Amino acid sequence: MKKFAAILLALLVCLSSALAEEVWMPREAPAVRLSMSEEDKEAAIQAILEKGEHLFTGHVGQRYTCMNLRWLKQSAPTDVIALLWACDDVTHGGWGVLAVESSGQKIEITAAADQPDKVRLRLIPVQELLDLTGAATPADLRGLSVGAWNGGRIAGLYYLQGEAAKEMLDYQARVEDMEQIIHTYTGQLSNPNADENARKLYAYLQEINGKQCLTGQMESTWMGSPDYEMNFIQKHTGKLPALRGLDFMHNDFNGVARRAQAWWEKGGIPSICWHTGTDFASAYNESKDHNLNWEEAFIPGSETYNNLIAAMDRAVPALKKLQEAGVPVLWRPFHELDGGWFWWSKGGSENFVKLWQLMYSRYTDYWQLNNLIWVLGYSGNGGDMAAWYPGDSYVDVLGADSYTPGANGHLYAECVSVAPEGMPIVFHECGSIPTQAEMEQADAPWALFMVWHTGHLTDGQSNTPESLNEIYNSDYFITLDELPEM
Repeated sequence: MKKFAAILLALLVCLSSALAEEVWMPREAPAVRLSMSEEDKEAAIQAILEKGEHLFTGHVGQRYTCMNLRWLKQSAPTDVIALLWACDDVTHGGWGVLAVESSGQKIEITAAADQPDKVRLRLIPVQELLDLTGAATPADLRGLSVGAWNGGRIAGLYYLQGEAAKEMLDYQARVEDMEQIIHTYTGQLSNPNADENARKLYAYLQEINGKQCLTGQMESTWMGSPDYEMNFIQKHTGKLPALRGLDFMHNDFNGVARRAQAWWEKGGIPSICWHTGTDFASAYNESKDHNLNWEEAFIPGSETYNNLIAAMDRAVPALKKLQEAGVPVLWRPFHELDGGWFWWSKGGSENFVKLWQLMYSRYTDYWQLNNLIWVLGYSGNGGDMAAWYPGDSYVDVLGADSYTPGANGHLYAECVSVAPEGMPIVFHECGSIPTQAEMEQADAPWALFMVWHTGHLTDGQSNTPESLNEIYNSDYFITLDELPEM
C-alpha cells in the first residue's frame, strides 16, 4: 500500500510539473525607474497642502469661480496654486482647466487625469500666471476660475505661501528627480534578434530623425477601395506617401498582411495598429467598451491570463507571414495608450506597462517575431507620460497623436522628455499636416506624420489639395518614390 501511495505521489508530482511547464511566463522586466509608493506620495503631499489655504473641492463636472481674489492680488510671485485633478469615470480621461485674466488677456492652463483612482497634482507658481498673462504684478490678476468636464473632477484647489510653497516645489522636484526613467538605450533595436530588414529600416529612421519627415497616410477599407486615400493623394500631388497605416480591426489579418507586403514591395513602409476588444477578435466599439480583470490578468495560469495571451496570439500568423516575406513592420499596438478611452488604459499606467511588456515578450521571445519595430503611441493628452513608459528594453520608437492643427510643439517636447536620446520621435496620427515652417518654429521635428483616413484627408479643411501638393512636393517631406532601397 505504501509503495502504491509513493508511486501515486510521484505521478502527481510529474503531472503537476508538466502542467506548470505548460504555463508560459514572460521574461522578467528590468526596473524602468526608481519610485515611491503612491500612498507615501499622497501622504507627503497632503501634509504640505494642509499648511496652505484650501479654496475648493468639487464634484464631477463642477466648476469653481473665485469670488474673492484678495489672496491672489496680495500674493508673492513665488507663492503657488496647487491643483489636484481627478477622473471618476474609468472609460476615458477627464479634463480640467484653470483660467485667469489680466488687462483683457485671458489664459487657460489645462490638465488631464487619465488614471482611475489616482489624483494628479499640478503646481502653478504665481510667477507663471504673471508670465502667461503679461501682468506686471499679482494685483493686476483677476477672474480666476477652475473648470472640469468629460468625467473630470477638481479634487482640490489650494493656495500655498512662503515656506509651504517652497516646500511643495522642492518636494515635487525631489520626486521627479528620483523617478526619472532608467535609460539603457544604445541606438539599436530593442530585440537583439531583429532581422536584417528591420535593422535597415530602423537605421534609416534614426538617420532622418530631426532632419526630415516621412509622409504617412492611414488607409480605410470601406470607401470602395483600400486605396481610396492613396488615390486621392496621388491625384492631387502626383506622389504617394512613404508610410501606409493599416489596422487589424475586424480580424482583417490576411488583408492587412497582403496590403502591407504589397506596400513594402512597392518600396514603402507599413505601419500596423489594432482596434480590438480584450478578445482581440473585434473592433472599434469593443476597444472602448471592453475592460479587463486587471487583478488577475498578469497571474500566470489564471483564466484571464490564459485567455489574454491566447487572444493576442490571433495576429501572430499574419505577422509571421510578413516576417517570412522579409517585411518589417512599424508595430503600434495599444495606441493612444494614456487616453483613458481604450480598454488598455483603463487599468492605469502600471497595468498598461505590464500589458505592453507581456505582448512584447510573447511576440518576441515566444513567437520570435523579429520583424517588428515597436512604436509606443501616446495620446494628445500630455502630462505624466513617463508613468506609462514600459522601458527601453521594450520600445524602439516613441510618439504621440493630436488632431489639434499645427506642429504641437508641447507634445513633441513631452515625448522627448520621456524618450532616450536618439530614439526616433513620431507624429503617428494627425488630422492636418504640420508644415516644415510650423515644425521649425515649434522646435518639433517629427520623424514622420500619419494623417487619419477619409474626411481628415479629403474634407478640404483639415488639409486642402493645395497644402497636400506643397507638402508632398517639398524636399523636407519624404514620399514613397524618395525612399532608399531597404
